[in-house]
Amino acid sequence: MEYGVSWYPEHKTAADFQHDLDLLGASGFTVVRMAEFAWTCLEPEEGRYTFDWLDQAIDALGDRGIRSILCTPTACPPAWLSAEHPDILYMDNRGVRRPHGGRRSYCYSHPVYREHAARIGAEMARRYGRHPHVLGFQLDNEPAQEGTGRCHCPVCQDAFRIWLKRRFGSVEALNQAGGMVFWNQTYTRFDQVALPVNTIEVQATDLIQAYFENPSLRLWAERFASEQQIEFQNIQVRAMRPETDKPITTNATGLATNSIDAYASCRTLDFYAFDYYPSLLDPISVAPYAFARGVKRQPFWLLEFVSGGGHRLSGSGRSQAWPGALQQSVVHAAANDAALVAHFQFRTFPFGAEQLNYAIVDADGVPRRRFRECSDTAEVLRKLSPWLDNSALDSRVALLFDYDALWALHMKPVNPDFTPLGYLEQLVRELASFGVSADILDARQIPETPKQYRLVVLPALIVFDRESQARLKAYAASGGHVVASFLTSVKNRDNVGYKEPLPSGLQDLFGLAVAEVDPVFPHTVSAVETTGATATCGQTASWLECLELDGAEAWAVVAEGFRRGAAVVARNRFGAGQSWYCGTRLSGAMARAFWQTVLAEAALLVPELTVPLPEGCQLLWRTHRDGTPLLFAFNFTRQDQSIALNGSFTLAVGTQLEQTALSPALDAASCSPAVSLDKAMLKLGPFRWALLRSL
Repeated sequence: MEYGVSWYPEHKTAADFQHDLDLLGASGFTVVRMAEFAWTCLEPEEGRYTFDWLDQAIDALGDRGIRSILCTPTACPPAWLSAEHPDILYMDNRGVRRPHGGRRSYCYSHPVYREHAARIGAEMARRYGRHPHVLGFQLDNEPAQEGTGRCHCPVCQDAFRIWLKRRFGSVEALNQAGGMVFWNQTYTRFDQVALPVNTIEVQATDLIQAYFENPSLRLWAERFASEQQIEFQNIQVRAMRPETDKPITTNATGLATNSIDAYASCRTLDFYAFDYYPSLLDPISVAPYAFARGVKRQPFWLLEFVSGGGHRLSGSGRSQAWPGALQQSVVHAAANDAALVAHFQFRTFPFGAEQLNYAIVDADGVPRRRFRECSDTAEVLRKLSPWLDNSALDSRVALLFDYDALWALHMKPVNPDFTPLGYLEQLVRELASFGVSADILDARQIPETPKQYRLVVLPALIVFDRESQARLKAYAASGGHVVASFLTSVKNRDNVGYKEPLPSGLQDLFGLAVAEVDPVFPHTVSAVETTGATATCGQTASWLECLELDGAEAWAVVAEGFRRGAAVVARNRFGAGQSWYCGTRLSGAMARAFWQTVLAEAALLVPELTVPLPEGCQLLWRTHRDGTPLLFAFNFTRQDQSIALNGSFTLAVGTQLEQTALSPALDAASCSPAVSLDKAMLKLGPFRWALLRSL
């Protein structure tokens, strides 16, 4: 476990440089991340490199036992490059050329910018690629952030036409695949095609509000832009690989920006890494961690992580954390398989666009509560290291994620209250309430058997191709359990609807067909109830699909109105496995009853947890290599919480636990060896955590 912080030595006076070094040396940090915005400091004019200042920083940190992650500075082109080649600057979907002066102001397709980016990356790798104090390299900074993931400049327009020609071969094939005959959008030459002016990009604005472009063309444009940015990244990778044996990655934006296919992006990278700024006053969502684990199916890096306190760019501020919350957030990330956590940042900026931003140390350089808590956290991580290094997270559930499906649902939303990412997070949270961890996997990489993942969940995968349909059925037939939600397998990879009953290609797997669909608005909500001896009642939300059963068994039906009795949730045996189809968005007691049943039948219920977790608490199970279960428990609330557990436990590591952390048999102060009770009550104070070892 590496623990550290971002630091900007290029900003420092000699006195501040030395002051920060002394604090960093006393902090317990093992890694510092540097240089992502320092191009002019590294190359003040074309071809002249000045690395002495960075040499000094790397060596001074290394003398204090701290290694460096070096970032290629390509997120902010130098003024001399923008002035010499103004056509490298980004053009948005409105045709507005971005001026020099912010960040991410470049076109990722432009050959001149790609050449300069590869050159500075290669120079950095050549100089530091085998330096003993360098841990690895980060490419660029938050690709596609801040409305910079969909360039429309002439270079990109031409590249899009070339991309389409390579994909389809002929304009006739393009017309056929996308249904261009609709609204007379048929093309006769590739040079007639332009990038769509509508956009789903975060922080971008449509040129014409009511202008409905072809959904296939829009999806192709999303895929093209993602591939262009991956190509820009890989040009740097290819330039740097011969010069270094260090790991290379980039800092993605997790489940936030979503303009780049992370699964495809990481094929040439050594780690998936991302930036995450959760609130420190609320339960931290595990969905970004579930996604991070699933990208490369290995531990991940957090290259920018919350630090609390200070201003934001928008001035909305970052609330100061309660004592213990900062440490708990780091331990929580580590328990979720983060192999590196680096706070942003070490010391508050006095100037620039991120002026007075959140940091571990304030602008005056005085170490206060956040610094002391980070130092304590570094020591705690050293105690946790033997447990973390020798254990694996018990993720037995796979949620499938697909960028085409995500983009398609953003282009043509089914309901204003439904967002695919919000639904994905809801499902991860509902599973976590049972102490069950999940990984979010590429929907094109469905497990072949239930050997690792006993349950596969499809959350609104509206785009689902024939190959994926076949893989999913093979998984279920081999004994796997499958849960699919509404809006499953509706369209193909060209964003064109299937012309057969839904879920297309999967009717036999689920033993049913969708008979009728309806968005659920406040005035169309219907009551639903389970069909068992003891009914659980709930309401429809977001979307409703009434199901015609063909071998499946109804688990829940509509309880009122003209649809009364219509199946809305059903289960089916398929080969050696079982499938569930959920035709509406469940919540509350209904969702809990559903997952209780599904997890029980998939043998995934946690035997040590027999009552629901208190609101705001989380459990994470890891298995030690000797087979011993390890339990991380977290309290993200401002009140004392008690978690009822079955079994015998001993306290492995914990922070500021109450004297009766495990009552009555375990005294946290003396760390008595075991809890020899059928039931134990784990008591955690506000923003406290513990690691328990099962006996």
